[in-house]
Amino acid sequence: MKASPRQQQLLLDLQELDNAEARLRRKRQQLTERAELEALGGEHTSAKERFMAAQRELDAQRAEIDRLESDVELVRQRRARDNELIAASTSSKEAQALQSELDALARRQSELEDRELEAMEGFEATQARFDEAEGDLAGVEERRAALRTRIAAAEQELDADIARRAEERSLLAAELQRDVLDLYEETRARTGIGAARLRGNVSEGSNMALAPGELADIRAAAPDEIVFCPGSGAILVRVEE
Repeated sequence: MKASPRQQQLLLDLQELDNAEARLRRKRQQLTERAELEALGGEHTSAKERFMAAQRELDAQRAEIDRLESDVELVRQRRARDNELIAASTSSKEAQALQSELDALARRQSELEDRELEAMEGFEATQARFDEAEGDLAGVEERRAALRTRIAAAEQELDADIARRAEERSLLAAELQRDVLDLYEETRARTGIGAARLRGNVSEGSNMALAPGELADIRAAAPDEIVFCPGSGAILVRVEE
């Protein structure tokens, strides 16, 4: 295929734009904030597990305290009823039985209140662990949110740069012959490089010196003849030194 030296030079410009866009896309994918966010994943999982474990323990202890308070209240009501019955009783035997029950209820109430106090102390300790775990989780989530904000801002800036490159590329591609552009796109899709310079005897497509015979064949080709890099397969553009 033939293309004027000017058309071939445009291919190098097009490759530069494609290289720049590829660098921008790699930078977008490899943002340091993205790695930092990923690294926080384990810390967030650990903090969330501690938070949820403390929350479950709090819920269980709160339920236990509620149950003990209910039992204490039932004992108090029973003692109040028995005291009323003793006051109204005219039978010493009945009064004696009621008094025995009151003594047992008093011991039961004391036992329940001791357990309730112990449960409340445990609840306070768990509440402190819960508050600490909640603070740790909030701190990690705040750092994750800040990183996401920075990632979004960086992506927006890079996307704008990529869009500008794409617009420049469209304008440049419009100056190329259709068949030359198609050849460039096909070559780039196949080899990863569409066009490269020949500097002296070195192809920038392979970054290697051409063999004397290869270089002689390329130099002998007409200026408007499209030639290819033997090493990389890219279109090789001869540039005047």
